[in-house]
Amino acid sequence: MVKTVSKVRGVSWRFGVTAASNESDNIGKSFLQLKLDLEEDGKPNTVFVEMTISEFYKFLHDLEKAKSDLDLLL
Repeated sequence: MVKTVSKVRGVSWRFGVTAASNESDNIGKSFLQLKLDLEEDGKPNTVFVEMTISEFYKFLHDLEKAKSDLDLLL
C-alpha cells in the first residue's frame, strides 16, 4: 500500500453564523469553513471543510498535539 504525502500550500478560512434554515435548531449556530490548498504528487488540489466551532477546537487540539509530538522527534 502506497501512501502519498500532501504539502499544504495555503489555508484560508471563514467564520459564519447560520441566519436562516429549514431546521430551527440550526439558526444562530456558528461554523467555520476551511479551504486547504494542497500539492499532491506535484499537482494542486483544493479541499473544502466545514465544521462546527467545537469540531474546530478539537481539530486545533489535534494539530497542536501532532506538532508537539513532532517537536519531540526532532
